Amino acid sequence: MKLSAIVPLPLSVAQHTASAFLPLAGQAPLVRIVGALLDAVADPARVVVAAAEPLVADVHAALADRMPVVVAVAGSATRAQCLSAGLGYLADHGLSTTHVLVGDIGQPLVSAELCDRVIAALADGVVVPTLPVTDSVKAVDARGSVIATVDRSTLATAQYPRGFAVEQLAQLLVRGTTERFDEIEEAVRAGVPITVVAGDPDGFRATLPADAPFLEAVIASRHQDSS
Repeated sequence: MKLSAIVPLPLSVAQHTASAFLPLAGQAPLVRIVGALLDAVADPARVVVAAAEPLVADVHAALADRMPVVVAVAGSATRAQCLSAGLGYLADHGLSTTHVLVGDIGQPLVSAELCDRVIAALADGVVVPTLPVTDSVKAVDARGSVIATVDRSTLATAQYPRGFAVEQLAQLLVRGTTERFDEIEEAVRAGVPITVVAGDPDGFRATLPADAPFLEAVIASRHQDSS
């Protein structure tokens, strides 16, 4: 397996820069995610941050001591376009890649163990880490009234990083032309086999700056557990 990683930073991030650059216990979300992927891939030349042009200077400043590849994406720089630019860079620079991890700044806390589980399950399809839904889930009508309880045994929350065979991701990107492209939703529509691995309870999707105090509490707890 020849593994690389891509972190897309679409133009929408320029309107909410805290999601990528707000320090959390001294490190921005982008720095934390790239650090985890660098550890997993073990080659800075194979970790690509594909960022909309207005974000490139901030990305370089944040990652100055990490040395991943930063690719500028012009124009509307949607998520799909950023991922395509990342794959294009890997192909154009002779970095023969069979599989790729896709990170996302919406999940700032990425553990090495989670990356390892995704990599171990990679083959020809798609790998996504998930957690079971434990909250009570209700169906609500247009008026806001509860109309049913949803069977949560069939539900799971999807996390990052997600793993793909490169050819499979490229095919999904050709299909995904919408602004709100999601590679797993596209894989489901395309009937692509998806392997599920156990997620990370700390790998929740965060909204910054609102969730910053909670994320910093989780980071502090991790440090206490490891000391």
